[in-house]
Amino acid sequence: MLSKVLGAVGAVLLIVGVVLAIRPVHAGGDGCGSVFQPDKGITPMQCDARLSSRGTLVTGFGVGGVALLATALTFAAIRDRRTSVAS
Repeated sequence: MLSKVLGAVGAVLLIVGVVLAIRPVHAGGDGCGSVFQPDKGITPMQCDARLSSRGTLVTGFGVGGVALLATALTFAAIRDRRTSVAS
């Protein structure tokens, strides 16, 4: 049960990270683009702080999601191994 919960939470974190990366950022009414594809031709200083903080959030959600998924897979493998050894 624990591995399923960890896997589900990890998947949700990865999805949230992708959504935040794709969603456009705005600074002072100007569109800055997204983390994956910043807009060209806009003054970089207007958007740097927003894009940087959004990039940090995306990285955090991505790393957290991958870590939880890896933990869930590890717990599932340990549980399966204990089950096969005990039988």
